[in-house]
Amino acid sequence: MQFRPIPGDRNAALLVLAHDPAIIEAARLAAARLPSGPPRLVGSGLEALRHLFSTGETARQLVCEPSAAGEIWPALRATANDPFGPAGIVVVGQGDDGFLRRLGGSSLPEALTAALRKAAGLHPRGPEAGPEELAIGLARGEITVRYQPVVSIADRRPVLLEGLARWHRRNDAPVGPDHFVPLAERSGQAQALAMAVSAAAFSELSAAPARIGAALSLNLPLAVLLERDVLGWMRRLMRHANFPLSALTLELTETTPVRDRPALRRALWRLQRAGLPVLIDDMGLEEDRAALLELPFAGIKLDRHLVAAMPHRRRARTEVERLTELAHSRRMSVTAEGISNALLWRAVAAAGVDNAQGYAVSRPLPAAALSAWGMAWRGGLHRQRERE
Repeated sequence: MQFRPIPGDRNAALLVLAHDPAIIEAARLAAARLPSGPPRLVGSGLEALRHLFSTGETARQLVCEPSAAGEIWPALRATANDPFGPAGIVVVGQGDDGFLRRLGGSSLPEALTAALRKAAGLHPRGPEAGPEELAIGLARGEITVRYQPVVSIADRRPVLLEGLARWHRRNDAPVGPDHFVPLAERSGQAQALAMAVSAAAFSELSAAPARIGAALSLNLPLAVLLERDVLGWMRRLMRHANFPLSALTLELTETTPVRDRPALRRALWRLQRAGLPVLIDDMGLEEDRAALLELPFAGIKLDRHLVAAMPHRRRARTEVERLTELAHSRRMSVTAEGISNALLWRAVAAAGVDNAQGYAVSRPLPAAALSAWGMAWRGGLHRQRERE
């Protein structure tokens, strides 16, 4: 059985989910006035979610009549309204106070055109911030989490949900993690950030159904992983949220080089004895990082740049095969990051990689959308098997 990405026209930037013919026609006329191209009409809330879950490089917008989405509406709204996602949503016909009742003198196509233009600019990049602003954001609870599913290549089941830190400043645009995560480490706030992310994730995924059969994976920088009290504060946060230790995996990020391997070995043994497996994140071509495979890690994650080079560079394919064989010889799992299409999926599968993560599976999602993602993912696999 071969993998195929979630079906959908990736050239259609505007999706329309509606039953009312007037709304569908208005969306078509509005799209003609915008650079988005012709809209794509989707037949259900689940189909709309399949597009939004795996957006790739195409920024999508959605015109939605909530009654057409059915019971999927809450997850669809959470996904399309996510300030950290690439999509924007225009809700049409939601009760007496909805869009259709507030057109004023505008026609529906004119109003939709204006609303789509506004929605396209809903998620600007936020301004850079300093240590003081980050400290204020942490105190205010502005740090949130998005979850990117990781699936087994063998049977496509979800195995991990990587929790990714996001910062949405109050009354301001989101701040990119490529800015505030290094800022936290430079300013001595890495532990505070790790605790904020952990507390939010434990709270949101404490119930087993919310985890859709997968374990939660959290990133920790080296300095935090080496702290002797890391187990203490994690256990306190888990007890407070009633989150099971057995559903947690940690990832060592690549931000700091490992200079004291004996200290890291001791930390890994402490965590392993407590039942916390640790993965090596972003394993690439660096020889010094590959040497970490000698330590008691539970698995490795292959850097997305290394994975992306596999179809075109023999060295990349050879290195993935070498790392995979070496990891498996030490009973470690191997996850490939950056799987954005079927070509990359096949390449890592042929190299013996265990798990896949990337936009061909899903982009990072709010917790409210995970259950619907699971339904959409299983539905896509069911249709694939029927075709085969």
